[in-house]
Amino acid sequence: MMKINVLLTTCFVMLLGTVASAQDEVTDDQLRKYALMMEVIDAMKSEISVLTNDMIKNQEGIDGKRYKELAKAGGDAAKLDGLGAKEFEKKFMMLIYEKQEERKDAIKQVNQILATKMLSNGGKSYKAIKAALKSDEAVKTRYEEIAKSLELSDDDA
Repeated sequence: MMKINVLLTTCFVMLLGTVASAQDEVTDDQLRKYALMMEVIDAMKSEISVLTNDMIKNQEGIDGKRYKELAKAGGDAAKLDGLGAKEFEKKFMMLIYEKQEERKDAIKQVNQILATKMLSNGGKSYKAIKAALKSDEAVKTRYEEIAKSLELSDDDA
């Protein structure tokens, strides 16, 4: 009788382990949804650069080189003073910084909404996928293949 109890207990534990690992496994469907999310987020991030470059092109008196110098201030007026920024440069840099921060906040909100609404189990799945991509080469390889098949060309965007 004792042997049967031990055997049943062992089988039960193994069954639970199998169920738990099946629940933890990242599916191709989850990876596809995650890849779609990342495609949207990457497109939004690239728009920040486009916006910034357009603003620099249209701002008289500031070129790319000067922008890079002033960007080191990170939106800090005191640091802009320390870099010898003129008044119009300070206003321009603060405007760019505000626009960039608005876009970054929008990206964070979109990411959060997509992570909770697109993926089954919401944020838990999102975190599990991110963790699996960092630690599991097989999942990472599957993700890269799926993401590559979903990439938008510049003509499609």
